[in-house]
Amino acid sequence: MADSFGDTWNGNIWTIKDATGQIISFGTLDGVNDDGSSGTVSFEITSGEPACMSGDVNGDEMANVQDIVLIVGYILDSTSDLDVDCADMNDDGLANVQDVVLIVNGILGNRATSDATEAKLDINGGVASLDANGFVGAVQMTLSHGTDFELELTDRAMVSEYRTNGNSTTIVIVAPESDDLFTANGDFTVEEIIVANVSGEATVVMPSELTLSKAYPNPFNPSTSLNIYVPADGMVSLSVYNVMGQEVATLHSGNMSAGSHSVTWNASEMTSGLYFVRAESNGGVAVQKVMLMK
Repeated sequence: MADSFGDTWNGNIWTIKDATGQIISFGTLDGVNDDGSSGTVSFEITSGEPACMSGDVNGDEMANVQDIVLIVGYILDSTSDLDVDCADMNDDGLANVQDVVLIVNGILGNRATSDATEAKLDINGGVASLDANGFVGAVQMTLSHGTDFELELTDRAMVSEYRTNGNSTTIVIVAPESDDLFTANGDFTVEEIIVANVSGEATVVMPSELTLSKAYPNPFNPSTSLNIYVPADGMVSLSVYNVMGQEVATLHSGNMSAGSHSVTWNASEMTSGLYFVRAESNGGVAVQKVMLMK
């Protein structure tokens, strides 16, 4: 909406433009009625470079998903071109996930779901999921991994992007719509995780138990693979037993770093039948059944 002076109104934000159409100031309308017929607005017009609306990093006079994509790109690669002053929604001098979630909140408007205060991360079978007690505006994670690491992010989010630099990958997922965040192939460790919303950062509970994923393929011949999640560095034993309870193979015995690890069993010298893969550490015991069919 524009008035006779060429100024424009977007939601509860008024912008003032100069003769060339450049925004020179903006302000917030207070005390407005439902029909927008009354209220007061304060402006501070300064000289120099034109002002920008908070969150509007692409200069289209709106803070929307396009701006979120640009800010996410900057978070993943700080050398990318971004007007940090325009992206800095919370005036902390930075462009980060806290600014992203403020834009998300403006896009979604009034939500029935309150902001999450706690979130539990779970990693099983290479799938990382987040169980939160409320709305999650954005998740930022840093993973360390080997060179054979592969990653597929959820497509059920407003924005989901990642960037890999050597053996480190940074992930940003904005407004996830499901618990599952990503699926990974290869060993990895979560070095850092931030779960953010308008209220701040939620407390994140990391996995505390040893888990062993279902084998794939299963039935198999002659090899099958499983993912084991180790909650803390320490001794881990991973063995295979037959139906008589006899140990027929040792897949791992020794120290294993915290994180998700992929293990393959080649049973080419074994006879067809049912076997049990058993993992044990200070974090607990986990068992999976596998069927060898030759």
